Amino acid sequence: MPHHLRRRALPAIGGAALAALVATAVVPTARADNDPLGTTPPDSTLLDAAPAAALTGGDSILNMFEWNWNSIAAECEGPLANSGYTYVQTSPPNEHIRGDDATPGEENAWYIHYQPVSYKIESRLGTRAEYQDMIATCNANGIGVIADVVINHMAAGSATETRTGWAGSQYRQFDYPDAGYDASDFHNTGSNYCEIDNYQDRNEVQTCHLVGLNDLDTSQTDVRETIAAYLNDLESLGVAGFRVDAAKHISATDLAAIMNLVDGDPYIVQEVIGAAGEPITEAEYTGIGDVQEFSYAYDLKNHINGGSEARQLTTMGTSWGYTSPAGVFVANHDTERGSQTMNYKYGQDYLLAEAFMLAYPFGTPASYTGYEFSGNNAAPPLNADGTVADAVCGTGAFTCIHRSPYMSGMAGFRAATAGEAVVNTWGSGDALAFGRGDTGHVVVNAGTSSITQTFTTSLPNGSYVDVISGNTVTVSGGTFTATVAAKTALAIYAGNGSGGGNGGGATNDCVNVNATVSGTNVGDEVYIVGSIPQLGNWTAISSAHLSGTSYPVWKGTVSIPAGTAFQYKYVIVRSSGSYTWESIGNRTATVPATGCLNLTQTWNVA
Repeated sequence: MPHHLRRRALPAIGGAALAALVATAVVPTARADNDPLGTTPPDSTLLDAAPAAALTGGDSILNMFEWNWNSIAAECEGPLANSGYTYVQTSPPNEHIRGDDATPGEENAWYIHYQPVSYKIESRLGTRAEYQDMIATCNANGIGVIADVVINHMAAGSATETRTGWAGSQYRQFDYPDAGYDASDFHNTGSNYCEIDNYQDRNEVQTCHLVGLNDLDTSQTDVRETIAAYLNDLESLGVAGFRVDAAKHISATDLAAIMNLVDGDPYIVQEVIGAAGEPITEAEYTGIGDVQEFSYAYDLKNHINGGSEARQLTTMGTSWGYTSPAGVFVANHDTERGSQTMNYKYGQDYLLAEAFMLAYPFGTPASYTGYEFSGNNAAPPLNADGTVADAVCGTGAFTCIHRSPYMSGMAGFRAATAGEAVVNTWGSGDALAFGRGDTGHVVVNAGTSSITQTFTTSLPNGSYVDVISGNTVTVSGGTFTATVAAKTALAIYAGNGSGGGNGGGATNDCVNVNATVSGTNVGDEVYIVGSIPQLGNWTAISSAHLSGTSYPVWKGTVSIPAGTAFQYKYVIVRSSGSYTWESIGNRTATVPATGCLNLTQTWNVA
């Protein structure tokens, strides 16, 4: 199993406090080499950490936000084992506050994982034993594990009341005995107490408290050693790397010193959100590991869902002002609840952005899969005892969007085209195409109309299977001709030419669908989704979209190989981007050896 990583990140809170933090810190980045405030970063020449481990060009991360450990294990030995993803990222595994200690009105919100009480590996996502078993299962299937770690601060404890964390640890403000911290281990306690208000003040950002979260004094040797012991403990369980939350709020000198105490050479990605005019920059942290490039995600939205032409994306890179080495993403748990990046509610545009990111060789990509939400603080699905419920694809709130061939198939494309340069670029309006050396070729149509084009490619002559649709594309004489529907993509690569692969095989067999679906509104769309790539692996994809021109009968034809048995349901994708699933159990069917399978069914939506 390949293990070659390193990087770091920023904190997460909730409600008005989170909104205030985002408004202050998460803004489009304008970079400059000079310091507009005239304050030379004191850390820039002090980084003596060993060179960061790096992911190779074929590696990709799947951030499985709020998936419990047992569900990640099941996914690793199921669909992920056959995808191209080489790492999964878990939510923070540390002990956290209990939901009833959260801000009133925000009980059980997702951000309680970012309020540590101790470094015990015990949380509402599972036990230490389950976390270790999950790592072993993923490793056995060729998938490494990266942990999101919160080491800048501890939970916002009460100054007058002793509280109890998820695993039973007692704590108060500036006093966390099970973590080994007392008031002497924190910045600005007592009469010196301060909270971050001015992001133009380096000292304030890195020594004051973040919306009540108690800021650790990481300049102290004992604090550094305690944090490093936690990271080493995670490594002892098999963790291969870390996403460091709130790295911007830890001086680069302190963070480098901590990482020098960590065993081995883990992958590190850092959350450092740069902003125009601020003294703390992403460049200070590149000697430690990768730095998450937020502007990349903003630009993907702007060019795929916004006002700028998508064809311009073929020039993305350091010339756009991006930090390198970079960790790139379409969305993460913080940004998906804002307006600067896309999320699952953007439907095909979100999937096109994920596909492009996995195809294009800039940075290390971290795809994202989470759960449906209606409010910024929405909790994941919970059991009666407060633990996070298992992720069940096809029902419930977890989107399982990573099973879409736009993600799992494209992770395979990335693995297959590792190290190959971008060649044979083409663009027109909101459509673009490029090759990856003589190994692969991708077409992305973010426009509202289909395109038909003959593309120049370096792929050898032959037949290739599109990893997204499963259809065959023929290359002859250095070209191929394809029609790519609006809001869809096509990707072919050497070695995926005779069926199977990540996108399924080409076939002339068919499934004809005539589904009578009531209860839709103007702007809604209906899809047949199911357990196989041709039906999106429980994600709505364009090739399984049904036409409503004969409303209330929704019709379509899907190409699925003869003899294929599958489970399926119908789903309404609302104009808002939310899903309405059939409330019945999964339907089942098998494609006959010859001829088409005809599905004529009725769904009366409550």
